Amino acid sequence: MNSALLSPRTGFLADWAVRSGLGLASWGLQRAARRNDRDRLLRRLEARAAAEAALAERDAAHRASTYGLL
Repeated sequence: MNSALLSPRTGFLADWAVRSGLGLASWGLQRAARRNDRDRLLRRLEARAAAEAALAERDAAHRASTYGLL
C-alpha cells in the first residue's frame, strides 16, 4: 500500500490540481474563442490603422511646426 494514500493532504493537493487544470482549460478555450473572433480582429485592425494615421498626422504637424526653427 502506498503511504501517500494515507496522507490527509493528498485529497487537498489532488483537489487543487484538478481545479487548477479545469481553470487553465477554461481560460484556454476562452482565449481561443477570442483569438478566432473575426469581428474582434477586424475592430483591432481598424483601431490600429486609425492610431497609425493619427500618429502620422501628429508627426507631420510637429515637423511642419519645427521646420521653420532650423
